[in-house]
Amino acid sequence: MSEPVVEPEHFASSGRGLAAALAALSIYFGLVLVPEWWPGFGGTVAFFLYVLTVPVALLGLLSLLLWGIIGAIRAMHRGSSVSRRHRALIVLSLAGFLMFGSAMGLARVIQGALPTGSHLLEFDSGIWQDPRSSEFVQGDITPRQKMLGSVVDRLEPTQDRVKIEALLGPSLDTPYFESTGRDLIYILGPQRDSFFPIDSEWLLIWLDDSGHFERYGINTD
Repeated sequence: MSEPVVEPEHFASSGRGLAAALAALSIYFGLVLVPEWWPGFGGTVAFFLYVLTVPVALLGLLSLLLWGIIGAIRAMHRGSSVSRRHRALIVLSLAGFLMFGSAMGLARVIQGALPTGSHLLEFDSGIWQDPRSSEFVQGDITPRQKMLGSVVDRLEPTQDRVKIEALLGPSLDTPYFESTGRDLIYILGPQRDSFFPIDSEWLLIWLDDSGHFERYGINTD
């Protein structure tokens, strides 16, 4: 994928050209949100290449904004009206920055504090405790990863180890992350939100001095 190519002479020639350029930018920056509903896409080469084009696109918009502003200043200095071309450049670039900021903000709101795709499924204890629920899924994330948001919503200070393990199954017997002082640990699947997912993702749970749920964390090894 590549950043949208904007031809100033074209879009300045008509309102339809500007509208088309704005539509192209909205689609382009809207691709940032695709992994929120299709997590597997976030780890593809296509999405990686798309991300690489975003800084280039932003620099292009900045150049257009400066071009438009300088043109407008020169026009006002000459005592003439600002040309349609320079107004369009300013509108297009500012709208592009607004779209980018909105897309990034919306992605952050949807994702929250958890990795991408953590709210796609409601928690099902039977599926979660299935040994296959954390196995690699080609082009997708695991069932445990899709239920993670629902799982952490169910963790409460009133729950002790027995209740948590009744919900999530026995904690794994592994030395991973023992240095953190965690009390329970569950593997979720391959690392998410990475173009090179070579690590595994884990749910760690800490209990307080009374043996009840205190906090959780998502770690990669």
